[in-house]
Amino acid sequence: MYKKILVPLDGSVPSLDAAKQAIEIAAALGSQVTFLHVLPTLGSYINLPRLYASESYSQLLQEFNAQGEAILDNALKEIDTKGVSVDRKLDSGDPAMRILEVTREDNYDLIIIGNRGLTGAKEVLMGSVSSKIADHAPCPVLIVR
Repeated sequence: MYKKILVPLDGSVPSLDAAKQAIEIAAALGSQVTFLHVLPTLGSYINLPRLYASESYSQLLQEFNAQGEAILDNALKEIDTKGVSVDRKLDSGDPAMRILEVTREDNYDLIIIGNRGLTGAKEVLMGSVSSKIADHAPCPVLIVR
């Protein structure tokens, strides 16, 4: 039924819960799972006070890549994969847009995503990634609470 499952990870507890649920489903169905982390673009962070003028664009990209790799590494350390094949993928751009594009490009049958990633005013202003995915995905979406 679900041969390819995509699990977007942002490092939050709900995204790890989604990954655990994906492994359970994949183990039962013999599915393949991909953990995806979408790296932020520089525009997402340009106004944060912790950034200094001396930091270069390449340093920021290296930091984003390192954080993304750490999120994927942590998920694989935290979760018993139960023998399920788990691929890792880093991408960059608008998270909802890239998740939808990757889903279409790689023909995923199911997306399993945490219900919260963004918090506070940012979520209210932008809308949650999980809501955008649920509204526009070309396949079923399981939102884990």
